[in-house]
Amino acid sequence: MNKIEKIGQQGKLTIGLELPLDNDWALAGDIKRKQDGRPFGVPDIAIHAKLAKMADDLGYAALWMRDVPVYDPSFGDAAQQFEAFSYLGYLSGITKNILLGTAAIVLPIREPLLTAKSAASIDLLSEGRLLMGLGLGDRAIEFPLFGKNYENRAERFRKGIDLMKHVWKENGYLHQYYTGINPGAEVYPKPTQETIPLIMAGYGQQTLEWIAMNMQGWFNYPRNVAESADLAKEWNNTVHRLQLPAKPFITAFHLNLVEDPNAALIPHRFGGSLGRNKLKELLYDYQSAGITHMALQLRRNSRPVEEAIEEIATYILPEFKS
Repeated sequence: MNKIEKIGQQGKLTIGLELPLDNDWALAGDIKRKQDGRPFGVPDIAIHAKLAKMADDLGYAALWMRDVPVYDPSFGDAAQQFEAFSYLGYLSGITKNILLGTAAIVLPIREPLLTAKSAASIDLLSEGRLLMGLGLGDRAIEFPLFGKNYENRAERFRKGIDLMKHVWKENGYLHQYYTGINPGAEVYPKPTQETIPLIMAGYGQQTLEWIAMNMQGWFNYPRNVAESADLAKEWNNTVHRLQLPAKPFITAFHLNLVEDPNAALIPHRFGGSLGRNKLKELLYDYQSAGITHMALQLRRNSRPVEEAIEEIATYILPEFKS
């Protein structure tokens, strides 16, 4: 089984975690944030390595991170703070089995050749555990800072995808894309597979047909079960119509796992508060809706994040083991 199949088997849900592993959006976490003097949306990363190792040891399928190069107070979210590829390199060295996903690298503000080289490096260092989620970017403040045009980012996104796939190939010579280049010039290292699994975050101003043809999976924003089911059906129908192999449908859930195991769901933005037994039922509903991987985000968790990670691993993960 290759790495994308680990989260892409139809009818089987796998469970991952979204970084940062902090509860800075909960009341207790917000109090600590203020005591530490951190702006809103800047998480506590003091024990990030311990928690990442814990997730790996306990059998979570994937760790997901975002690409936020600049903290913008108007957005109020610094993600995991670390630069994405630097952090992926670190995580690849301290974990063994867990997949390392990006949701998502903002390709239009990055140089595609260096992005391709960075991704191939991580893929090799992690022994093939990279899932490269890519997005268009929605923070207009970032584009002029990197000397990039915001308006034509969708076109640059497509060109960047094509270039990265090309240079990852053996004999992926650069003169086929650039004039005046030595015919033998190419980018090393090469990844463990001809193409690193690419996952689209959202639509990125692309058609669903383009996403299905060019990407190996689709990561959607958190939605309720019914809305997710509609999108998963549309995705699977598109993949089938284009006569492609089944591809994963991934989403996330902002979880507050409360102490009462039978506590019913109280929805909040992008997720909800509930006990582990109701969480199990909810995840079965998402599985039936066609979701193949769920990334749980714990920034709203009212209890210590370690407790939630351990409780989910004990009572939930065994239910969804392939």
